[in-house]
Amino acid sequence: MKVDTLTSAKSRMASLVREIPAVLLAALFLSGCHAQQAATTSDHGETGARLVTVGGTSGVQLDDAGRGLAGIATKAVGQEDISPSVQPTGEVAPTDSGTVQVTARLPGKITDVRVSTGVRVRRGEVIASVDSIDLTQAEATYRTAVSHSRLAYNQLVQQRRLAGFGTISEQPIEDARKSLAAAKAAVAGDEAQIQLDRLTLANTKQLVALGEITRKPVEDAQNSYAQALSAQRQARVNLTSTKANLDRTRILFNGGVFSKQQFEDADTAYNNAVAAAEQASTQESLAGSELKRQQSIYLQDLNGAASMQQAQSKVLQDEHTHTNDMIAQELARKQFARAQVVYRSGIPVSQALQQAQDNYDEAQVAVQGAESSLRLYGVSPSASIAQLANGHAVIPVVSPIDGIVTARNVVVGQITDTATPLIKVVNLDRVFVDAQVYERDIAGIHLSDPVRVQVAAFSGRSFTGRVGYVANEVTADTRTIVVRTVVQNPGWLLRPGMFATVFIGSRRAARSLAIPADSILQESSRQIVYVEVAPGQYVQRTITTGAVVNGRAPVHSGLASGDKIVVVGGVLLQQEQSKLESERQRSR
Repeated sequence: MKVDTLTSAKSRMASLVREIPAVLLAALFLSGCHAQQAATTSDHGETGARLVTVGGTSGVQLDDAGRGLAGIATKAVGQEDISPSVQPTGEVAPTDSGTVQVTARLPGKITDVRVSTGVRVRRGEVIASVDSIDLTQAEATYRTAVSHSRLAYNQLVQQRRLAGFGTISEQPIEDARKSLAAAKAAVAGDEAQIQLDRLTLANTKQLVALGEITRKPVEDAQNSYAQALSAQRQARVNLTSTKANLDRTRILFNGGVFSKQQFEDADTAYNNAVAAAEQASTQESLAGSELKRQQSIYLQDLNGAASMQQAQSKVLQDEHTHTNDMIAQELARKQFARAQVVYRSGIPVSQALQQAQDNYDEAQVAVQGAESSLRLYGVSPSASIAQLANGHAVIPVVSPIDGIVTARNVVVGQITDTATPLIKVVNLDRVFVDAQVYERDIAGIHLSDPVRVQVAAFSGRSFTGRVGYVANEVTADTRTIVVRTVVQNPGWLLRPGMFATVFIGSRRAARSLAIPADSILQESSRQIVYVEVAPGQYVQRTITTGAVVNGRAPVHSGLASGDKIVVVGGVLLQQEQSKLESERQRSR
C-alpha cells in the first residue's frame, strides 16, 4: 500500500513545530560557544559543531552540552507488528433497515398529525390519523357480520326446538371430509407462502443493506443515458457527413457533373440526418432527466424503503389470509366431527337443524374475519362500533419503529393514499459510515477488516466496527470506492451527514523494522534519518519506507535492528550539516 502523502506531510510539519524551540535554544547556545572560541578550522562551523565522516558517510558531531541544549533524542530501531491501514474520509448515514417511510394503511383524509420534525417516537405510538371511507366499509362489514351471526344463532335455537326424527346418510360425512381436506390444503398453502414471503423479506433487507435495490434504477438510468448520448453523437457525425456530401453534390450538380436525381437524393439524406439528430437530442435530454430523477430518488432512499414496505405488507397480508383459513379449517374440522358423531350414534337430526348449525358456524367465521380485517387496519372491534355510532371512521397511523422524525410531508386536511410517504422515521441505534477510498488503496481492504471512526464533534472518542460492504464500482468524479461500515451508535451521538475520519486496518499484521514517522526527513527525493554511530556523532542514512500506520513507518531498507536513530532534533542536524558543507565549499 502506498504512503499517504498528506498524512506524512502533516506528521513532518508537527515534528518541525515541536523541534523549533530546540533549534532556537541550540542556536543561542552554539552561538555563545562561538564567542568563546579563539579559532576555527575549515571543518568546524561557527556554532562549534563540526563535520565528520564515518564509513564514507558524512554527518555532524556535537559535544555533550550542545546535544543537551539542542534536545537531541535517539531510539534503537526494532521489529514491530505493522498492520497496513488507510485513513479515508467518510460520511455518517442512517441504515436502510433503520429508515422507515410511514404511510397510511388505507386511503383517506388526514385529520390529525401529532408529531413534528425532530421529535422522538416509540414503536406503536400513534403519530397521525386518517379518516377513511374504506375503513367505514370494513366497519360496516363487521357490524353486518355480527348481525348475521346473531340471526343465525336465533335460527339455530329455533331449529333445535323443532327438530324431528329422520335418518342420516353417509353423504354429509363425505361432504364434510372434502371440506376439511380443502381447508387443510389452503392452510398448508398459506404456510408455504408465508415462508416464501419471509424469505423474500430477508433477501430484500439484505439487498437494501448492500445497496443493490436502491442503486439498480440509477445504474439502469445511467446506462440508458450513456446509450442516448452515444446515439446523439453518432447522429451528429452522420449529420456532418451528409451535409458535406450535400454541399459537394450541389457543386457538382451546378457544374453539370451530377444529375438532378443525385442532388435530390443527397438533399433527402441530409434532411433525414437532421431529423435523426433532433430525435437523438430529444432522447438524450429525456434520458438525462430520468437519470437526475432516479438519482434524486436514490438520495432520498425511496426505492429501498418502498421495497421493504412492499415485502413487509405481503407478509402481513398472507398472515391475515392464513389466520382466516385456520379459522375455516377449524370450522371444517368441527363439522366433520359432528357429522361422524351424528352418523355413528344414530341421533335423529333434521336437515334443517344441520343447515342452521352450518349457517351459524359460517356467520361466526365471517365475524372473526371482519374482526381480523379491522385489527389489520389498527382498529379494535369495540372501537369500530363506537366510531360508527359517532359517525367517524378514523384509522390510526403508528410508528413501526423507535426513532426520530426526520421529515414530515403531511398536513391536516391532506388527501393521501397507501403509497404516499407521510412521515419519515429514522432509528440511529446503528448507522452506516460510508468511506471514500481511493482506488489505489482498495486492494488492502477486505470484508470484516477492523474499522475505527472519529468525528470532529467528539474528538476524544472512537467508534468501532468492521467493513461490511465494498462497492463494485468506482465513482467517476472522485476516483474513489465506497467502503461501508455498520457502527453501533450508543446515545445517537453519530448523526446523518456528519463527516468522519475512518481508520481501516487490515487483520493481517506483518512484522517489520519500524520507526516513528516524525523522525524521517526529506532531502530532495530521498528519505533520510540520522543515525548515532558514536556519542555525539550523527550521520545521514538513506532509507525506504512503506505506508505509515498509527504514526509508525515500516522500514524496507537502509537500517538494521539495533541502529540508534535521532527521533528529536533531526531537523537541526540537517540544517547544521548543510551550513557547514556550504562554508567548506566557500573556503575552498
